Amino acid sequence: MNMSTKCKVTNVLIMNIPIALAISLAAQLIATGTVVAQVLLVNFAIAYVISFFIGMFIPVVPWGIAFASKCNAKPETLKFGLLVNVVVNFTYVFINSVILTYFNVVLMAKQPIKVYFIAMAATFIPLYIVGYIVSFLWNIPAEKIARSIAGE
Repeated sequence: MNMSTKCKVTNVLIMNIPIALAISLAAQLIATGTVVAQVLLVNFAIAYVISFFIGMFIPVVPWGIAFASKCNAKPETLKFGLLVNVVVNFTYVFINSVILTYFNVVLMAKQPIKVYFIAMAATFIPLYIVGYIVSFLWNIPAEKIARSIAGE
């Protein structure tokens, strides 16, 4: 079912809260083994803004639907939802990882660019897994909340 612009904005804003928090938290734990609240807050804010723009301006859901359809999954099935999320989550996590890793490793920690690539390689798969689980579990509740707020 299609969403109005108001509902889409609301859904993206609601959907991205736990995802941005989860990938920011996981990245910090992987990188440092600890949580520094100020760093977490900054990374969450950046991830939240990045994720908003992804959700609003990159057609990740249609890409995911096309991928699931090409895999012969039937809409409204668990398989379909899992396959849609493969593409949607990949896009969100990849873009966030590229930007946030650069921000944290090169700009904040003043490490050379080769450390950036090592950090990307070390964190992408764990962040993808975290993002995949959180986004899959939160997708339907977030959409229901957004539709309720938007009156759809």
